[in-house]
Amino acid sequence: MGARSAVTFMLCLAAVVATAGLAGAAADWADHAENQWVQQSPRSGAPAPRFSWEGGGAYDPDAKQWIHYGGHDGVPQSSLLFTWDLTTGRWQQRFPDTSPPGVCCVDGANVYDTANRRFVRFPGASLGHGWQWSRKVHLKDSAVWLYDPAANEWTNMRPAPYHAPERYSKQVLGFLNAGGAYDARHEVALSFGGQGSAGDMNNLFVYDAYANRLDRLEAENPPGPRDGMGICYDSQDDYLVVFGSQYSDDERTWIYRYRENSWEAHELNPHPPGRMQGEYSTIPKMAYDSANNVCLLVAWLGDKGHETWALDMNALHWRKLNPPAEPPPSGSRARNLSYDPALNVFIFESWRHEDKPEIWTYRYRKAAATTRPAPPTELSVTTSAEGATLAWQPSPTRGATYRISRAETEKPWLAEFAEAGVTAGATFEDRALAPGKVYLYSVRAVAESGEESAPSRTARTQPRVVEKVTVAAKALGRVEVRWQPSTAPDIVGYNVYRALATIATNTTMVGSWGHNDPPYDEPVVDAITDLTCLTKLNAQPIREAAFVDTKVDLKRKAPESADYRYAVYAYLVRAVNQLGVESGPSPYALTIPSEPKHVLLREKDGKAELRWSAAAESSVTGYRVYRVVERSVERITPEPVQETHFTYPSTARARFVVVSVDVLGQEGQPSSPAWCGKSYAGFYEGEWHQ
Repeated sequence: MGARSAVTFMLCLAAVVATAGLAGAAADWADHAENQWVQQSPRSGAPAPRFSWEGGGAYDPDAKQWIHYGGHDGVPQSSLLFTWDLTTGRWQQRFPDTSPPGVCCVDGANVYDTANRRFVRFPGASLGHGWQWSRKVHLKDSAVWLYDPAANEWTNMRPAPYHAPERYSKQVLGFLNAGGAYDARHEVALSFGGQGSAGDMNNLFVYDAYANRLDRLEAENPPGPRDGMGICYDSQDDYLVVFGSQYSDDERTWIYRYRENSWEAHELNPHPPGRMQGEYSTIPKMAYDSANNVCLLVAWLGDKGHETWALDMNALHWRKLNPPAEPPPSGSRARNLSYDPALNVFIFESWRHEDKPEIWTYRYRKAAATTRPAPPTELSVTTSAEGATLAWQPSPTRGATYRISRAETEKPWLAEFAEAGVTAGATFEDRALAPGKVYLYSVRAVAESGEESAPSRTARTQPRVVEKVTVAAKALGRVEVRWQPSTAPDIVGYNVYRALATIATNTTMVGSWGHNDPPYDEPVVDAITDLTCLTKLNAQPIREAAFVDTKVDLKRKAPESADYRYAVYAYLVRAVNQLGVESGPSPYALTIPSEPKHVLLREKDGKAELRWSAAAESSVTGYRVYRVVERSVERITPEPVQETHFTYPSTARARFVVVSVDVLGQEGQPSSPAWCGKSYAGFYEGEWHQ
């Protein structure tokens, strides 16, 4: 029996969940049966790594790969990152240049941004299980990190607001078991609920990765505080859907609309189970099926396994789907769910006991045939002093014309589009624009019959955010700023901003659970708690991707500097285009060094060998190495080493962290850790690992 026939045979078993999967590069996903769960991993010849629970996950439909991030790495919270290939079924551990602080309790909290091709990491729990250096967590944690799978790079986006929220503040993103959803219609990510310092929360945040903008949506009539809920975005009907939780007994279905900025509670019967006896509720996971306009929900029933439900968005009616078999029992906080619209399948990650992750796929229903034309792709906007020129790849529909829509707003989730023109070609010039304003565009193909396509992805008259900025404090009165230049053809230059950083040092940091810094000769920077006095430093846009600030004085201290020996400043960069529109703010970079990148380790001849990349800042003169064992942190290089490698005479289980030291003697931000005595051998090539 051929591979395809074997798969079809397994899918057709009425009472058995298939375990062979749809393997092979030539897999025909049209063979996936309706209303059946199919186990895709682990499979014969493609085992799964034995990582632990409470990790996040989301699906990248461009690369056809699942991204798994965080969770536990034994006992400590983890920075590990794996990808799983939907075609081959193979897992691979990835070693990015850097990573967010180790984290757990992020199941259901992370999303994949298909427009910007980034995995969006919202906060989770850190410092709760030891083996983490509190200073590393404080300096590197922020509301949003983005992972670029193609480049294998993490970026700490550090979006505004920069002021660290007070305890019990509503400005805190829920950092334990919040819910995440991606809004493909407006191309933004959403974070809702979760546990925070104020207990369970019901805050709703929206994040625009293109502009690095994070807003709290102060909506009316919010659901009660909750975490571990099911959440997804219905892009056809344009609203957010929430059901269930980890602890709450609320069994209503909640809907949120941007325009009204208000929640609606719906008493729907029947509905998925929302209550369970004992400690937990059903901790559901949800994803939106754009081919059939349904929200799929997988409810957790503890030792009984799962139940699969669908919310028909046209009728707003729940239906229990009763597949022949459900995915088997999993850990309570150990499931993630996504959907691939091109393949019309859901991808479900679960974690069974004994560190066993599994991947399952499910099809609700085959997509109905459509005569709608395909939308245009690769829409771009190039600005000029007078307006903007749009260009796109045409629809394959013969004889199609194109309807252009435009909205004026800096908040894409509130865009109100109006027709801006019609053309038969694949370009369009728009001259009715005001300088300095942000306009969004989308384009629809119109067939000769008059039938319209879905809208293209949006493009805007605002430059994309600059993601990579480095700062080198060369002297007390000289700071050099560099950044990765934009590739957009209409960029005329960049604006550079400087802000005074309010810091806490290892001696002034209070209220920090697990504070575990080793003794230092003098105070070191432990956390950035605010940015103030934000000042633009240039009168006209700078054409080069570099700037030298000679008007700064690091020796001139203010109360914001606490007991640190210097003032600390942050620099941000914004790109400017020909229409005079600035990009959103780049992630800020500090006058203390950034973390060393690409820290790797191998165990050889009874020793731990470390290596890393040379610092990006020209001010760095050496490196210090720290060793973390449980909650104990020790500096093992009293004097900075000049090389980018170091050998420790033991392979006992520990984590190693590297810190840059600059010409002023400042210790920078700690690197991501590299494990000694623990690795995922077989899921990466060579000897070196993290």
